[in-house]
Formats: sequence, structure tokens, C-alpha cells
Amino acid sequence: MRAIEALLASYLDLARHLDPLRYPDECPPEIAHRLGRFDAPSMRAHVVALRSIANALEDLEDVAVLDHEVDRTMLIGSIRADITRLDGMLASETSNPALPLVHLSDALLSLLGEDFDAEGEAALRERIAAFPGFLAALRDDERPAPPLILGAARAEAQSFDTGPLDMASERLDDATVQPALVAIAEHRAWLDRPERAGGEYGFGEEQLEARIVTLASEPLGAKGTLRLLELRRAGVERSLASAAAELGFSDPIACAQQLMEEAQPSLDVFHDFWSDEWRRVGGAMRSLGLPVPDAEPPEAPGDAADGWSMAACAVRDHAARMMQVAKSANPRAVRRLLRGPGLLDGWGRTVAALLRGTDVFGLPERRAMMSFLALRESAAAEADLLLHARAATPDELMTRTQQIAGVSGSDATAIVGDIAAEPLHALAAALAHEAWQSWYAEVGGEPVPFLLKAMAGGGLAVPLARWALEAR
Repeated sequence: MRAIEALLASYLDLARHLDPLRYPDECPPEIAHRLGRFDAPSMRAHVVALRSIANALEDLEDVAVLDHEVDRTMLIGSIRADITRLDGMLASETSNPALPLVHLSDALLSLLGEDFDAEGEAALRERIAAFPGFLAALRDDERPAPPLILGAARAEAQSFDTGPLDMASERLDDATVQPALVAIAEHRAWLDRPERAGGEYGFGEEQLEARIVTLASEPLGAKGTLRLLELRRAGVERSLASAAAELGFSDPIACAQQLMEEAQPSLDVFHDFWSDEWRRVGGAMRSLGLPVPDAEPPEAPGDAADGWSMAACAVRDHAARMMQVAKSANPRAVRRLLRGPGLLDGWGRTVAALLRGTDVFGLPERRAMMSFLALRESAAAEADLLLHARAATPDELMTRTQQIAGVSGSDATAIVGDIAAEPLHALAAALAHEAWQSWYAEVGGEPVPFLLKAMAGGGLAVPLARWALEAR
């Protein structure tokens, strides 16, 4: 096992070199001083190093114990997923200028919390100092970007002056922040050039299927995966119809839309409304026997815009916190430090689905809006797959998403824009959710014991957690 942990340390060091934000647990302090690397030479060197680690893992001989084999499989899977993703990015005829800007924003904001201290100030100064060079390296990539992705990059770049850099200027002197302000203005001008726009969306079916292999233990190809997603969506639609019928509605989408419109807390009470609902949900989950951690309510997520949707959003937040605590307490390093694809988002959906019939939701209005949120995410996952298979255009997917999920035109545009700028995030969450639901469907029983057992897998991909925990 020592050999696996040594190779895990090598992998984490490489991954954090390329993206210092990716594996924050038990991270060396110096990582907080760095920005990531998104230039092609860095990515190529990274792929070579990853292949070397993967080969060393495959050559290990001291893995006769099941837990060791599970951990090795998880680590090899993480490395292969990285290689496939980076190879695809390097081979693409188009770029994604939005992702590095999101990284840059997150890198600054992660240092600007209430716990800001002298160490955080030193890290922030170094990241701000690296800001102009980071952006200059991005401009070496002359490949065009499809319009939705370019639009996301422009919006992200536009947000720096009033967002991360404005916040940084409150903690640092103007002379330190000024070069970053100049650099982001130059980058905005570069993004606005006409030659920046162009190219196809997605990777094509062959590259997509190579990526699906890294997201599911039994890959079904693009068409089989779409069918799987559609079957899961049909279950969500039945749940929504059931809740709507309880409320006297024959049209489930119309029911959800009316509930959303009628339950809009005013701005002066919105935070208190959310905080009260978040606490109510946490208490109900604890009463069921779930280890919900004590914490202060977070800011309300964007999906919690109406009072009835807040229950589902609160369940997901508490579920993620539970999983994070369980993951951080896992004695096995691979399960404590790595994270399966789509793990937290898929887990939140699963916990909500399994607690649907409990007092956590209690009222048909809450159950309806839980299903309406899940329906939107189901449509997003399908759109994610179709866009990156190049099986549908963005405009076709916006229309499809409106028809399936009953969202507005602006929401459909935002959903498709998000999946274009952050490829396969929605799909990974949906496949993780599907894997948990399939596991529960086979073992049966009460939901809470199953959830407690599932959390013991830590950050393992769902099929590997099932392999490790069911074999005991």
C-alpha cells in the first residue's frame, strides 16, 4: 500500500501543478501561492508524466487485498480521465477561454474569505503578481472559440473589475492590484477581436465515447448513455406528475411554474426565509439519523429562488457537507483525497430523491419543486451529451430543454451556455446519480442505512465504492 500512496502523492503533485484548486484537501501551504497552467506545453508535459505514473501503478504487484485493488483502480481511473481530457483539449481545433478565467477568479476568491490573515495576504500577493503572465500565456492560443463559450469568457473577464480584483484591492495596496487591472483590460480587448469566434461545439462522438469510459464503469456509448439518461428522466417526470396530482394539477410543468411564481420571498426576508428552511431541513435529516454537520447557513444558491425549491437545495447542501466530512475522515488516502466524477452533485440529487417521502420534504409543493429541479438537471445532462457528440446544435438544444424541462428561454440559454463552457460536468453528475440509484434499487431497504453505508466509500467513484463496500 505504501507504493500506491507514493504514486498518489506524485499524481496529486502533478494535478495541483496544473490546477492548484483541484485537490484542496491536505494541500501543502505553498499551493495557495500558485496559479494553474493552461498552456499547451504544460499540458503535454503533464500527459507524459501522468502516463509514467499510470504505468507504474499497473506494474504494482502488492495489491492482493481487495481494498488495495479498489484504491489502485480509483487512482488509475483518475489518471486516465485526466489523460483523455487533456489529449482531447490539445487535439481540439477550438479553444475554451472560459475555463482558465473561471480558475483565475476562483483562485483569488478562495483567498478572500473571512479567515483572511497574513499567510493569506502573502498568497494573494503572489497570485496577483502572476495574474498578467497567466493571461498573456492564454493569448498564445490562437484557436477560435464557439460563440457561447466565447460569450462565457467575455462575461467572466468583465466581472473581474467589480468582483475578485475589487475585493483584492480592499485587502492590498493599489500599486499591487493595478497591473492585474491593466492585464484584464488587455485580455478583454483580445477576447473581443473578431477572429476569436469560430469553430464547432463539442468533441464528436468518438472523443465523447472515450470520455464516457472515464465516467461510467459500464460505458454504453453515446446512444446507450442517452437512452439511460432518458429512462432516468422518465422517472423524474413521474415523480413530478405525482406531486402535481396531489395538488390538483393535470399539467405537471404548469404546476411547477405556478408554484415558482407564487412563492417568491421578497428581498427583505429572502435571507431569513432561506436560513430558516435550511435549518428546518437539517433538523429533519438529523431526526432520520443522518450525521448532518453543525454549520451556519450558506448563501442561497441560484436554484433556490422560490420558497418551495429551497428544501431541495438545502438537502443537497447538507448532503454535500455530510459527504465531505465522511470523506475527510476516511483512513485510506485515495478515498480521502480523490473524488469520483460528478460525485458531490450526483450525491446531492440522490439524497434528495431517497428522502422524497420523508418529513424532510413533507409537503407536495416541496416534492414538486424537487422534481422540477431534477428535471432541469436531467435535460441539462442530455443536452451535455448531445452537444459534445455534435448530435445537435445549441439552438436545437435550447428548444429541446425548454420543451422537456419547462424552463424559460433565458434559462435554457444559460443551461446550454454552461454545458458548452464546462463540458461533461452535468453528464458526470447525472451518471453518478444513476449509479447510486441503481445500487440502491438492487440492495433495497430503508434509505438512511443505505446513505450511511454509501458515505463510507469516501471519494471513490460510485461503482468502486459499491465494489469495496458490498464485498465486505
